[in-house]
Amino acid sequence: MNLKSGILFLLTIFVASGVFAQEDTPIIFTGNIIDAESKEPVESKIKYESLPYGSKIGVFSGYSFNFNMEGDNDYMVVVRADGYTTHTSTIKADENKEGKIDKVIELVPNGINRLIRLDKLIFALGKADISPESHEELDQIVAMLNDSETMTIQLEGHTDFRGNAKQNMKLSENRVEAVKSYIVGNGISKKRIITKAFGGTQPLSRAGDSASRAANRRVEVRILTN
Repeated sequence: MNLKSGILFLLTIFVASGVFAQEDTPIIFTGNIIDAESKEPVESKIKYESLPYGSKIGVFSGYSFNFNMEGDNDYMVVVRADGYTTHTSTIKADENKEGKIDKVIELVPNGINRLIRLDKLIFALGKADISPESHEELDQIVAMLNDSETMTIQLEGHTDFRGNAKQNMKLSENRVEAVKSYIVGNGISKKRIITKAFGGTQPLSRAGDSASRAANRRVEVRILTN
């Protein structure tokens, strides 16, 4: 074996054994935190950790932050600020575009009598079963209640105005009770949660398209005491 062949042979062995293997390029996540209404930046405290085991953890303060997502892991981000509902979200590695993920995180003020619409709360048609995709938004309500141990809320259930009025009222009752059960099951006292059903008496829209009808089918959170 000549010198050139010997060098090529050794290089092949090194590559196969991982000597020259490159580490995965990290994904750069950047978050900017704003008020959901005013769109102004909000000074916050941020914590992130890798999923599922939290082997990578970090904390920040400010209204903008970034960190490296490593090993194709998803990450959980928790954002807290005085006067706002705690924000919790999962950042998926597959959201990556050209090595980066950019997010605008909107914080919702949590003043007394404030109404929070659970836009991501999904029920099966005509049923009160909560889909797994809804848990993240409900977990934010749990976090909000944990942050303020004196806070009490009212869960308000609505359906579309079409259909049988009595059945709509019963369906809205069942749905707010399902949401209450989820929150109580995550450690919040049931004494801090009131439920109220409106059926189809308070639609957001009387338009007949599917999007308007879907918007009418909703659960809202009203902050009673803070």
